[in-house]
Amino acid sequence: MTIEFHHGALSDSYEEQANAQGFTFGDKAEFVEKVGFGLVTAHIHGCITDSEYNKILQRFQRKILLKMLKRMEVEHDD
Repeated sequence: MTIEFHHGALSDSYEEQANAQGFTFGDKAEFVEKVGFGLVTAHIHGCITDSEYNKILQRFQRKILLKMLKRMEVEHDD
């Protein structure tokens, strides 16, 4: 299974992207958004280079996005 996230100022929030794939960040959603926003902002304003940004995004996905991701619970009508 592949889980994809898009990064950037015009991308949907990470929680919305996760929800569309059947996952959630739960109570960690705000933290994930703030870290992601900080990375994008630092890149847009030239604080980090393109190569640094790409390396940081890979680490962000591996150490934060995928570790904090939880499968959404499906409600059943009994």
